[in-house]
Amino acid sequence: MTGERRCPTCGALVSAEAEWCGQCFSPLERVGAGTEADGTPTTAPTQTAGPRAIRGTSGGAIEVEGGTLAWTCPVCGTRNPIEAKECSVCGTPFGRLLAEPKPAPEIEPQTAAVWSMLWPGLGHWKLGRRTEAVARFAMFAWAFGALLILLVSRFGKGGLGPTFPLFALFLGASLMIYVVSAIDAYRLAAGDAPVMSSRTLLWTSAGLVFLSVVIATFVTLPAARR
Repeated sequence: MTGERRCPTCGALVSAEAEWCGQCFSPLERVGAGTEADGTPTTAPTQTAGPRAIRGTSGGAIEVEGGTLAWTCPVCGTRNPIEAKECSVCGTPFGRLLAEPKPAPEIEPQTAAVWSMLWPGLGHWKLGRRTEAVARFAMFAWAFGALLILLVSRFGKGGLGPTFPLFALFLGASLMIYVVSAIDAYRLAAGDAPVMSSRTLLWTSAGLVFLSVVIATFVTLPAARR
């Protein structure tokens, strides 16, 4: 007994206690549970229903479902084929799954929320979540900046007029980002899951941009026809 055996699928050497093959990610039977040390099953192997997964060191996972390999992005949670070198949604490289996680900065939940209230995203930055911090920086700057530009452009013109829908959209977006970012910074510092995940933030920002373009188009069309 050498404490090793071979994967019945690809023939690679694996330890006797391994549940997965490190080469082909095929599930393995434990020694003593119907498998000899050389990988030969002593009884008919049982098939387990549903997907099996190997968790990444920095989040995400490598999954086997129906004989198909895929990996889940540790940033946005998107499921990608195993051949993909980066996430199809956020561009996170596959290597991020196996990267050693950096120790998260220790910061009190109240302190993280206060930083986020100074500017959305600062709390995430202090927590070491730089990608999410930059996303919130940019999203709030876009929404709040557009709101200020709209107010300045309509100053002295008798109110917002036809631009009121745009004003309502940018005001609502600014408030949502401000409040949710502070709540998420508090929850993350406390070890809880955020209200708005990275994937939700991505799709929300895309939806806001789309809505702003649609509303702006309807606002400017009447003026363009005159």
